Amino acid sequence: MSQQTVTSVVGKARLNGFHVGVLVMCSLLMIVDGYDMVSYGTVISHLMDEWNMDPVTAGTLGSAALVGMLVGGMFIAPLADTHGRRPLMITCVTVASAASLACAFATGPVQLGALRLVVGAALGALVPNFIALTGELAPQRSKALFVTLVSCFYSVGGIAAAVFAIYVEPLWTWRGVFYIAGAPLLLVPVLLRHLPESPEYLAVNGDRERLLAVLRRVDPTGDHGGVVADERPAAGKVRLSQLFTGGNALNNVLIWVFFAMCMLLSYGLNTWLPKLMQTAGYPLGSALWNLVVLNLGGMIGAVAGGWLADRWTYRGTLVLYFVLASVSLVGLAFDPNAVVLNLLLFVAGAATIGVLAIIHAFAVEYYPAHVRSTGVGWAAGVGRIGAIGGPTLGGALLAMELPFQQNFIAVAVPGAIGAVAVALVAGKRFRTAPRSEPVAGVTSRRGSEETRKV
Repeated sequence: MSQQTVTSVVGKARLNGFHVGVLVMCSLLMIVDGYDMVSYGTVISHLMDEWNMDPVTAGTLGSAALVGMLVGGMFIAPLADTHGRRPLMITCVTVASAASLACAFATGPVQLGALRLVVGAALGALVPNFIALTGELAPQRSKALFVTLVSCFYSVGGIAAAVFAIYVEPLWTWRGVFYIAGAPLLLVPVLLRHLPESPEYLAVNGDRERLLAVLRRVDPTGDHGGVVADERPAAGKVRLSQLFTGGNALNNVLIWVFFAMCMLLSYGLNTWLPKLMQTAGYPLGSALWNLVVLNLGGMIGAVAGGWLADRWTYRGTLVLYFVLASVSLVGLAFDPNAVVLNLLLFVAGAATIGVLAIIHAFAVEYYPAHVRSTGVGWAAGVGRIGAIGGPTLGGALLAMELPFQQNFIAVAVPGAIGAVAVALVAGKRFRTAPRSEPVAGVTSRRGSEETRKV
């Protein structure tokens, strides 16, 4: 019997209930992320009135969670490479939900900002790891679709935040939005019982018993007694410098650029769209429904992007989405009628939020297992610089009291920058040196494919 690698077993497995279970759990975690990140945008008008905040202060407060995500993505997410995805994910969702619930009891901007910083740090570590876990357990033919399907549930969380705000705020004020944010604590017992560990992590760390248990669930009909680990570099601490060796430096920088542009667009719009629409003369309830349309577009755009990336290339799909983002946002500057307005918002959501899903799928495919949490974590973390800039830029634009049209033209520029960065990324996968030492407890073999078109 010929030996199989861990990746080949997972990649060739037929879809079963185990895959669906992982997909559901990771999708629920993405809903948590979407709800927590969009919730501030739904309450910002109330907070500005109640706490007498100017737009710049409100924008800075909105960036607090995104600063936390920067820290979480860059410094906490990589801990999964040495301690495992499962314990880190369970810890992070617990901390994020508890801190979000505590936001309901904040009495001023300083308290709320500190709590949002904690929420962001937990989510910044959580997101790249459940995205990576999804990709590591998905069959190869559906990998991009799996990752983007999970990612599209960010928009479900955003829609939930907007809808709850419309109906809950009149009853419980803005604090009710954060009461609901504590509900994911009920998900923790489910994760403790059913969430699997990454098979690639188990293989790298020589935990053969747990590895075989996971592989039997991935492929119940196979004989995995002779499975071998995929080749990886020599064991040791994963360092940031590894992302820049072997001719990878330029691609890493470009990936960071389009992560930043994508997040600037996505988080900027989700934070300030209701307020921007209010300044254009729309009532708050109508402005919040605009946020629902934006995130509905994001959900559809993410699924469509995953389907397209599986059949085309990540690079072509990303360029298309960035261009659509810029065109639709410029279109909003021409004061369209209600039908065209909602159509453009739908397309803008599909492109700006949808591209957020695709770039994560791109990163999961680009970085190999031994640096995946570090690579995806740092890409998402540096991307948070753009995310931090989104709410801050929106606040600055509102403070300048520019015409409604100029605001949307200004936020269309990052889409053009992102399209150029994607177009410049080379079409090959992360370059890594082979290793000859065996993995403890699991035999090692060189993979048959050094690079893959992305």
